[in-house]
Amino acid sequence: MALLVLGVSVPAHALDLEATALIGSGVDTGKNPNNPYALQIGGAVELIVAGYVAGIRATRAVSSGDAPSKFDLRTFGGDLGWEWEIALLHIGPRLGLGRVSSLNEDFHEFYLEPGGVAEIEVGWFVAGADIRFRVVPKESDVNGLLAYAKIGLRL
Repeated sequence: MALLVLGVSVPAHALDLEATALIGSGVDTGKNPNNPYALQIGGAVELIVAGYVAGIRATRAVSSGDAPSKFDLRTFGGDLGWEWEIALLHIGPRLGLGRVSSLNEDFHEFYLEPGGVAEIEVGWFVAGADIRFRVVPKESDVNGLLAYAKIGLRL
C-alpha cells in the first residue's frame, strides 16, 4: 500500500506561500492541576519550495481553571519540514522550534515540537489539521500533546 501511495504522490508545487490561522487544544503531560493548553489560538506562515517547508508560527495558550500566570503561555518559533501532494491532499512531517514564555515574561524556555500536518487545498483555500508534541527540556510540566485546526490561504 505504501508503494502505491508513493507511486501516485507527486512533489508539491515548485513555490507556494501559505498563511493560516490556528485554533486548537491540547493536554499537558506534566503534573499540573490545570491544563495549560485548554485553548490555543495562533497563526503560521510557510514558504514551500519544491516540497520543502520553512515557516514561522506564533500561538497563545489559555489554561483551564485558576492556573498561575506561568501557564498563560505564548510561543514564537520556526518550522521546518517537507510535504507530499496527493491530489488535493498535502501531508508531511514538521519540526517546530522556538521560545515559549508566560504573559509577564517571568518564564521563558526553548521548545521543540515534532509533529505532522495534513491539509486539503481547493483553489487558494486550505484547511486541515496540525498535530504536535511540545517538548520543553528545562520545564517538563509544560510538555504536551497539541492539536490544531487550521484554515487559510495558499498562493
